[in-house]
Amino acid sequence: MRTMGVHRQGVQRIVNELEKEGIVGFQPNPHHKRAHLVALTSKGQTLFEAAIALQVPWVNDLSKDLSLTDIATAQQVISQMTKHIEDTSNAPGEGSP
Repeated sequence: MRTMGVHRQGVQRIVNELEKEGIVGFQPNPHHKRAHLVALTSKGQTLFEAAIALQVPWVNDLSKDLSLTDIATAQQVISQMTKHIEDTSNAPGEGSP
């Protein structure tokens, strides 16, 4: 989470709010006594499916004029940039502009 610029407390606050809304629930974690697993409830699953139903046509329209080569090139550039950012973020004395 730290490499994404996200702090545990911020994630916990959001998860707690989602749980109050009935979107997620906590389940026991067989690998850790205190850190529960977070899972979608049926309400959360319904909301997720509704979001995907809106997202799929939107992304298809967004990419309709792009060739597979264009998409592959964009993916490669983004991957290289992400790796560079991660490498420089983890290097001692570097990372912050």
